Amino acid sequence: MKIYVALSLAVLCAVLGSVTSETRSEFLNKICNKCEGCKGIDITGLDEDGDPDFDCESSCENCKLPQCEGRFKIAECKFCRKDEEVESCVKRCQRGCTFCHKTKACKKDN
Repeated sequence: MKIYVALSLAVLCAVLGSVTSETRSEFLNKICNKCEGCKGIDITGLDEDGDPDFDCESSCENCKLPQCEGRFKIAECKFCRKDEEVESCVKRCQRGCTFCHKTKACKKDN
């Protein structure tokens, strides 16, 4: 019985490992595509931790515009979510752009 449990666990780990390794590049592409939206947002200074302070307020103010309500949004509506307050959008944008600014996964060598 213990052998079957150990064998089942080993097979499960192997399957999960192969699935994870296959989708790693897809996962990184998804993150890097989202980080593209931060390139158009100005950095207005530094926060108390020394991280860039992005001008997410200007971007998230666009969420009030009618063209940002549809499913296929224009670039200016990149961070908008349906029925989300501007303040929540700003927090999410700031957190995401700070991550994108720090990560090396999406930086291309020139």
